[in-house]
Amino acid sequence: MEKKEEIYQLIHLDTKNKINHSNFDHLGMDALEISTQLKMNRSNISRILNQLYNEGKLIKTSSRPVLFIDRSSINDAFQSIAIPSIIPKSKTINDYISYLSIKKSNVNSFNRYLANSRQSKMFDPIAKAKSAILYPSKLNTLIYGEKGSGRLQFAKSLAQFAKENQLVDEKSEPIIVECVNYNAVNEDSFLKMVFGEYVTRTESYKKGILQKAQNNIIIFNNINQLSERTSTALLNVILDKSYSPINSSKQLKLDAFIIATTTNKMLAESTEMLRCFPMYIQIPSLNDRTIMEIIVIILQFFQDEANNIKETIRVSKDAISCFAMSQYKGNLAQLRSEIRQACAMGYTNFIKNKSYFINIGFDEISTPVLMNIFNVDKRLNELYDTLNLFENEYLFFSADKQNPELKLLFEISEPIDNTISTNLTTKNDEQLVNQCINDIDSVGSIQINTIRAVLLQRIYDIIYNLLDGHPIKENENLIYGLLLHLSNEINRITSGQTHSKFKKLSNKIARNVDYNYANLIITSIEKYYNLSFNDEEIDYVATYLYLSSQWIDKKYIQLLIVSTDKEKAAHYSNYINNNFFKTHANYLSVSKEANQIESTVANIAMKMTEIDRGKGVVLLLDYPFIKQVIELLDSTYSGEFITTNDISIKNLVSIAQKVESLGTTLTAMGSYTGLNINDSKSNETKEIEKHAYDLLKSIEEKLLSESLVFLNPHKACQALFNVLLNIINDLNITYCDDLLIKFLFHTTFTLERCIRKEPYNYPKAKSLIKNNEKLYNVLEKNFNVINEIFAIQIPPAEMGYIIEIFLPYLHTTAFE
Repeated sequence: MEKKEEIYQLIHLDTKNKINHSNFDHLGMDALEISTQLKMNRSNISRILNQLYNEGKLIKTSSRPVLFIDRSSINDAFQSIAIPSIIPKSKTINDYISYLSIKKSNVNSFNRYLANSRQSKMFDPIAKAKSAILYPSKLNTLIYGEKGSGRLQFAKSLAQFAKENQLVDEKSEPIIVECVNYNAVNEDSFLKMVFGEYVTRTESYKKGILQKAQNNIIIFNNINQLSERTSTALLNVILDKSYSPINSSKQLKLDAFIIATTTNKMLAESTEMLRCFPMYIQIPSLNDRTIMEIIVIILQFFQDEANNIKETIRVSKDAISCFAMSQYKGNLAQLRSEIRQACAMGYTNFIKNKSYFINIGFDEISTPVLMNIFNVDKRLNELYDTLNLFENEYLFFSADKQNPELKLLFEISEPIDNTISTNLTTKNDEQLVNQCINDIDSVGSIQINTIRAVLLQRIYDIIYNLLDGHPIKENENLIYGLLLHLSNEINRITSGQTHSKFKKLSNKIARNVDYNYANLIITSIEKYYNLSFNDEEIDYVATYLYLSSQWIDKKYIQLLIVSTDKEKAAHYSNYINNNFFKTHANYLSVSKEANQIESTVANIAMKMTEIDRGKGVVLLLDYPFIKQVIELLDSTYSGEFITTNDISIKNLVSIAQKVESLGTTLTAMGSYTGLNINDSKSNETKEIEKHAYDLLKSIEEKLLSESLVFLNPHKACQALFNVLLNIINDLNITYCDDLLIKFLFHTTFTLERCIRKEPYNYPKAKSLIKNNEKLYNVLEKNFNVINEIFAIQIPPAEMGYIIEIFLPYLHTTAFE
């Protein structure tokens, strides 16, 4: 057995053994322990351990000594847990496992809902609920929904969210009052239970739930069932924020967050209720939810049953379809009952036949479910789009791990942060560009007549004719969005505020033609109003004009799925196109045969030319000869594209979400998603790559692979080589082998030092940065992707060394 495999097997068995004995506090082995057991040299073991870590096989800690844990054993034991590659110093792996046990026991947290506005009718209710509890004074919340719609479960979710965010007492459970149990006959018992009472016989106070729930949550379920007397008393207390116990005049402060649920919509929307409950949330019935939401609920109910009975359940896609397409008068409660009934029917056969799993097919589904399938045509496409994401015809549910299809639906529905969506990396640039994007996104709701009445008509007269020939004139709302901004700037300057909220862009995305329009507009307004705008305002106007033209032309990056599995590619493409993404997903089926590569590339290039709308194509390849395809495309295709060999639906959805923003470019996509950037228009870069490839490979294999401890030499060299090419391009300097060697040698060891958190302290760094500010900005921008890939931050002292590398090659005239 090789040394590498022997070390890995030792860690694998150690991790597995400790998990089996729940010895989580002692998970992991260090290099000294391994060297003692295997009688090997410790330095060699350290090098091999880091190789295994770079390959993704091991998890390591930031503690001293560094402990290594087998990832596959962790993944097998804890399917739904996400553990980082490096455990921070402030945590142990036990912290993640403990959180998992809390998460598993919490069946009512918001993680049971899809929280994506595209697929979920629960998106707005969840957003409102979180706003209510996060508001500084907390807003009492009223939840309305039909019977069985999950009002109480949602209220519990809100209570759990409050606990997770430490906004209420974490040790206490919410107090739930079921108002159905109290009517006109037992009004007094309800009032005493809620307000407490003064017992004259013992001259003592008996606490009510309002007093017990200090800094906690009280849920009044079905508040509409209370009598007029009790409901009036309760609402008065909520409104006054104080109360008195029964038989007492003593005033107590109400210090609890109140949640109430009701099935009476008229009551929920009454003035009296809205005064007491400023946050009003309406829960959609099951039949009003999207098919994906319904499927998620069905899968969750089957997972719950598997957990409860500790047996494996197998459900066919056909059975899932029947449950999803049927109508339920009793909402979620009826659906759960039907699923439990089906599991009970399947369990009988499971016992009788001594099967390995409980099977759920047509025979186990009740007649009412099958008889109440309506409106099939309206929802059939959505059903198929979702079910086609599952590779297998049967879904398995086990108590040991979360169902993978359920996990997949949650993963692809996770909203992503698109605020950093351009190819800009400085905070100042992001602020200005994101403000332009937000302003453009909001112009659709501008009431033009209102704006005309408010804005200075003179501004419109000044700039309208100046915009002749620009695409923005095709949309009057976009023009008024720009006018609104300019009007606000004029008012700000005339009121004496001369400081701009933006800083001048270091990396401009607008075209020269947009800057020509911007200069003309700003100059004309300055002349008319006799004032001076900041230079940053020209950047804003030019960027606004550029992004407006993108918005009008709908120039989104396009997606192309190339796969040998035609059915899979078609299903994934349909899912993207039927879920209202702004981009479009195309697919191409290709042959697996090696002798078909050239014709395959020709077809791919033809398809990319057909679909490209001016911003390039993301090429998702599921193909055995990817490297050859990319090389041929580089030499034959004239457009811009980036590639990835991950065509999972999760990755596809993530890419589709990222390309939706107006400011997104292929360069940005490559930086933020790790895709391979291919710009066939950059012929000079390709020549450099061909010339430097052998040298790069030689440095990597003969020198760095023997010297680097923490880094994967190939990964580091490839990433740093791309960074060097971008820096050369930005600085307009000539490539040379000497520069490549200096750059790679220094920066690879810089990364090693930063990973060990032992960077150099270079006294000259501050003056170097100050005297070469433009060069520093170029380096900082291009090293941002390195910071993200290796999860580090290169400090200014180290950047000082890198500045010195480039100074001899810098042509001052070209750079300035």
